[in-house]
Amino acid sequence: MITLPLCTTKLPLYKQIYDWLKTEIQCKNFKPNDKIPSKRKLSEHLCVSINTIDTAYSQLIDEGYILSIPKKGYYVCDIDVYHNINIVQHDSAPLNERIRKLKIDFSPSDIDHKAFPYKTWRNHFKSCFNEFDNSILKRTIAQGNLGLRQELVTFLHSSRGVNCDERQIVIGAGTESSLRTISLILGNNTSIALENPVYRKAYKTFEHMGHKILPIPIDNKGIKIEPLRDLSNVAVYLTPSHQFPLGVSMPIGRRIELLNFANETDGRFIIEDDYDSEFRYIRKPLPSLQSIDQNGKVIYVGTFSTSIAPSIRMNYMVLPLRLLKIYNQIFSEFGSEVSILEQKIVEKFISEGNYEKHLNKMRKLYKDKRAHLIRELSIFGNQIKVVGESAGNHLLIKLITEKCEKEVRNAAIENGVKVYPVSDYFIGEVLSKYENIYLLGFGALSKLEISEGVKLLYKAWH
Repeated sequence: MITLPLCTTKLPLYKQIYDWLKTEIQCKNFKPNDKIPSKRKLSEHLCVSINTIDTAYSQLIDEGYILSIPKKGYYVCDIDVYHNINIVQHDSAPLNERIRKLKIDFSPSDIDHKAFPYKTWRNHFKSCFNEFDNSILKRTIAQGNLGLRQELVTFLHSSRGVNCDERQIVIGAGTESSLRTISLILGNNTSIALENPVYRKAYKTFEHMGHKILPIPIDNKGIKIEPLRDLSNVAVYLTPSHQFPLGVSMPIGRRIELLNFANETDGRFIIEDDYDSEFRYIRKPLPSLQSIDQNGKVIYVGTFSTSIAPSIRMNYMVLPLRLLKIYNQIFSEFGSEVSILEQKIVEKFISEGNYEKHLNKMRKLYKDKRAHLIRELSIFGNQIKVVGESAGNHLLIKLITEKCEKEVRNAAIENGVKVYPVSDYFIGEVLSKYENIYLLGFGALSKLEISEGVKLLYKAWH
């Protein structure tokens, strides 16, 4: 008979018996196919009830440590030995040390957290979280909530000139999610032409989905058309209203040229990522590329991450009718990736005019921050040149220096500031003319933080 060391801990007796037997089996003190005592014998030996033993044995049976053979008893299962592989853990102390030293992060992808409309959002949440509305607990079709899609039809037409109906709109859980959906619709035989430099997550998404990647250089009008001429099955991904990261806008002549290229054959499409078109400070936002497309060649992608908050994780895309049939064939049995409750909140946010008010407020706020950052950078004199258009929540600076980019970046880090070199956004070789050009995001920073960050950069670079 086994000797079980029952103790006086607060653990229930069945748990002590279960733990001990499991350990004995794992340590191979009980071999595979060994018979263990019956519930009656073990209960008499340990002076505990049969129910206690039954609970312990039942748990061991459920987890596969023992099995019960009718009229024979309980036997130990044959369990393979788990081999523990020693994996070298990389020391992250230097990285953590640098993170602790960081004072100002000029991130180009963050927003002003204090300006978020908390009160309005809270009221919309209370209004939408209604026990009499059963739809908030139900599965939603893959395209998303109909009410939100209908609101987007009106909003996108008035703000961006987008022409569509609610059938063409698909709500997604972030831009990368929509790009994966587009990838499945187009298929792996479609190459993806990317403006170079490019939004890195778009590049990585298409690469991971198995597409052939074709980096195409850009000039002061956006992506060049000539390198595309001989391509057939291709989708051109670009950010025409405010190229990321260089900040140039594509003029109408280049847009027409690109659309004519797409119209020459059936296998060509354009993916228009309109990620921050709402924030243009000198003139009105440019009309979308989709607004002048008459042949269903443009897949339009927009997001709420820049205009509301990254944590919303909600975006939308407008599919040409010719691709809608393929989308429905692939996704008709799927549900929406985005919480129906969040979709209803955004729907209400748009329908009651609060989204437009919020955009007007943020446009004014970011314009003011951008001007403040430029004023603060004047202490560098001719050492810094501001490049790119007056749009978005980041600007580009060209640092005139003989130091290499690595030295410049490290000097900033050592002084507690993080900047973002344009070179990080290139696919392949970086042309020398782009060295020491940096993105300075100001969205999440206060004016005091912007001033402090510039002073620290001046200390690091001057």
